[in-house]
Amino acid sequence: MKKTGIGFVLLTVLFGGFQSFSQVSMHTSLDYQLLGYPSSVRYMKWESADSTLINQRTSFIDDYQLVFNENRQLVERTNYINGQKDRYTKYEYDNNRHLVKETLMEANNKIVSVTTYKYNYIGRVAETETVDYPQSRGGANTVVRKEFYEYKDNGQVSKYKVFSDNQKDSRETSYFYGPQDSLIYTITTYSYNKNVDRVNYKRDYKHDVIEKTVIRNDKQTRRETYQYNDKGLLKEKTIYNRNDEKLLTYSYKYDQHNYMTEETAIDNKGVKTIEYYYKYEKDQYFNWTKRVTYDGWEEKYTEKRDIKYLDKEHWYEDLKDAETKRVIRGN
Repeated sequence: MKKTGIGFVLLTVLFGGFQSFSQVSMHTSLDYQLLGYPSSVRYMKWESADSTLINQRTSFIDDYQLVFNENRQLVERTNYINGQKDRYTKYEYDNNRHLVKETLMEANNKIVSVTTYKYNYIGRVAETETVDYPQSRGGANTVVRKEFYEYKDNGQVSKYKVFSDNQKDSRETSYFYGPQDSLIYTITTYSYNKNVDRVNYKRDYKHDVIEKTVIRNDKQTRRETYQYNDKGLLKEKTIYNRNDEKLLTYSYKYDQHNYMTEETAIDNKGVKTIEYYYKYEKDQYFNWTKRVTYDGWEEKYTEKRDIKYLDKEHWYEDLKDAETKRVIRGN
């Protein structure tokens, strides 16, 4: 099916705009939507036309491995290119299970960069710092990015600041809340061009976001509206341009385990411009091990996850007791 420049959209991407900052990178099995106690996950993605060559080929669209500890925390992520180990990242935690350090390394173990995290007295991240380490390649180490967070008394973020060697990344965002402490708008100012962005949020009676409007220098640049199904999953998203003209309406369907099975988009003329379907194979913990993406009737991509688990008897509901490390055993 012909596309109109709109890429493959996953649910995590759709909701990314609701949170304007990322305090900590994806570093737990929950962040990767994995149930149970995985010890490692090898992920590979390729074009389905090459599926018959899977046992022979070494080059993939994406190829990496995740390693988790017994607390479901990511301790290492390794990327592969043409079957060979490439850059990898190691993750370190403190006694409170807070991520405190990420170290990106070359395959030859030379350090590329280090990101450190500091937390406030209530356990919220207060500061991050990323340092580039060209010293390992003969250069001088430099601080390339710092992030600072301020909070209200109730723990909600009130301000987020970024200072970066890349001036385009330097900015400051303030957060404003309304009834039931729901975020109602943010204001972001940029140091390099003095632009001011405002993002307004409208919510329903359950305080779910049903509309987001992006305004730059007092002029609307984009508006989106949202509808949800009875499980609280995004059912429909409509996008409007700066003139408030409808561009696309996305529709989504899911299976019994909340995996997306259908993603379509219709333009303002009623023409279907996107038509993706997803089929899954799953293991005993309902984690998908194979996902095939169909573009209309045509197989487009195949993804596989080889998931190994820690030797524990547990059921997926033990996630409810993750903080206490209590294990609920299945019958």
